[in-house]
Amino acid sequence: MHVYHPAQTSNGIPPENVFLIADSANVPVAEGFLIHTYHPYLFVERPINMYISLQSKGPGREMLLGALLARAYQLRLQTPYLKARVFAQVSLQDAPAMSFYLEAGFQADDALDVVELNPPNARPMAPMGYDLGPIPLQSPLEQQAFLVRMNTYRLNVIQYPLLQRAMASPHFLALYMARGSDIAGEILFAGENGAAKILGLYIMPKYRRLGLAKSLIACGMKTLSEQGVSRFEGDVIRRNGPQCLLAQSCSATFIRTACFYPGLNYD
Repeated sequence: MHVYHPAQTSNGIPPENVFLIADSANVPVAEGFLIHTYHPYLFVERPINMYISLQSKGPGREMLLGALLARAYQLRLQTPYLKARVFAQVSLQDAPAMSFYLEAGFQADDALDVVELNPPNARPMAPMGYDLGPIPLQSPLEQQAFLVRMNTYRLNVIQYPLLQRAMASPHFLALYMARGSDIAGEILFAGENGAAKILGLYIMPKYRRLGLAKSLIACGMKTLSEQGVSRFEGDVIRRNGPQCLLAQSCSATFIRTACFYPGLNYD
């Protein structure tokens, strides 16, 4: 078997971050890729995050993981002064995949939890000096600009098709909070049948610790409650301290673990 890069990719990932494993007959038996991200606002202490994905029925899987980790280490050396993490996503039902990563030295120290949220202790309105209102999303340009802003603060990006489905849902709501012409934060809800989920929420760094996130949540919940929504959910990354604290401020109760994020830390 041998490992190689494709000549080009169709998903925007650089070819040098995509690996293929072929057998002795030159037939591909495994494929994987790496996505390198810089999240100084999502993970302050460990801003470099590299997601790896492997597709293999068995042959070549170890070789593929070795190639991906070697590439991750190359990228890590480009910013040696920043802490980094390599991680994968594993479903709850995929015990063999989890065992594979654990045997390779990964730690099962992170996951994505779904929680039920209650209204936070905040007034459902913009604080004095701020404006709050619906985000204009009529044109594709407005929608793409919104995704760029929102995805800057997400580990897993919201793709355009997901936004389209969210906008078509009965309980769709996207709100912004601004101070003058400066956007301070935004929130995105979507759902149906009396339930809505926060799909995205961020506050710009200079406006944090002012209670703006709770105000956005409270305002969104009030608006949707008037439309018949009685249940609210959100996602929480376990190793994201601010997310966990915000969930606690909404008296969050655990519903389920959506997936695991086994990883390796580079200090």
